[in-house]
Amino acid sequence: AITVQDILDRAGIGRSTFYTHYFDKEDVLASLAEQQIGLLSQELSQRDVGQRIAPSLELFRHAQQYQQHFQAMLRGHAREVLWETGQLLLSRNIEQALVTVSAENYSPSTPLDVVSQYLAGALLNLLNWRLEAGMPYTPEEMDRIFRELALPGIGAKSPRQKPLSNIRLII
Repeated sequence: AITVQDILDRAGIGRSTFYTHYFDKEDVLASLAEQQIGLLSQELSQRDVGQRIAPSLELFRHAQQYQQHFQAMLRGHAREVLWETGQLLLSRNIEQALVTVSAENYSPSTPLDVVSQYLAGALLNLLNWRLEAGMPYTPEEMDRIFRELALPGIGAKSPRQKPLSNIRLII
């Protein structure tokens, strides 16, 4: 329901300045989504990969901190940008952590790229649900729920692997 004029009035800029930087209001949302992905990417690059395989707590905390931005981005074209880029970013981050774990003491029967896609998708779907449900649980509770749901999915023991529950690293 927000118009370009509403954005211009709130930002205190002229129409020509707006259109110099953005095509339309959907472009503003896409830009905001890219900014959020950049912030999250920066946060994830600074975390200790050796501590957790999936950055669930970090993601839930980030969404809590920027709740209004995320709620706005769930509408329109920005949603696609956010989720596609988020899936790519998270799956790469998770795969990097899994490579580290695999080198130490975990040899999964499922390829790491498949496991990382699975975990990233599950994490993003829980985040989406949490945002749409009005954030009924704290980031810490959502982190616990994600780990409780995801751990059995990747921890099934095959004859050639150690069970994930024996690994010092957690999801």
